[in-house]
Amino acid sequence: MQASALVLISLAAGALLAAQAPIFARSADHAGGPVQAAILAFAVALSALLLIGFSTGGGLPRAGVLRMPMWLWTGGLIGMAVVLLSIHAVPRIGTGSFVSAIVCGQLVAALFYDHIGAFGMETRRIGLSELAGVALLLAGVYLISGQRG
Repeated sequence: MQASALVLISLAAGALLAAQAPIFARSADHAGGPVQAAILAFAVALSALLLIGFSTGGGLPRAGVLRMPMWLWTGGLIGMAVVLLSIHAVPRIGTGSFVSAIVCGQLVAALFYDHIGAFGMETRRIGLSELAGVALLLAGVYLISGQRG
């Protein structure tokens, strides 16, 4: 798949992620609370992944996952924490404030991870343009969420 197509699909995924947080927050009203809404969300996701995995012949993860480094298991915990945070934060600060802060945090951390070559990835230098971008991102978060009276 071409890079331009992946960028467009990623933009669409970003739009769906913005919808995900208020959906989770509203489902908490029906599920019995934030933890129950997160359980429901992950049960739906697991069911869909099992269906896709078995219908494409992929099945379950290989037994080798039991020998992978412990830090690789944190991805699922991070996802769970973000879902719970969205359920608590969105009704209080709004979708725009939540998503702007999440995206800013992701981009700032991603630049740092690139700079140090975290998680076994290739090292990429951070320059003045990236630092200026971070400053603009932080200003954007402030403008979107910091003007509350």
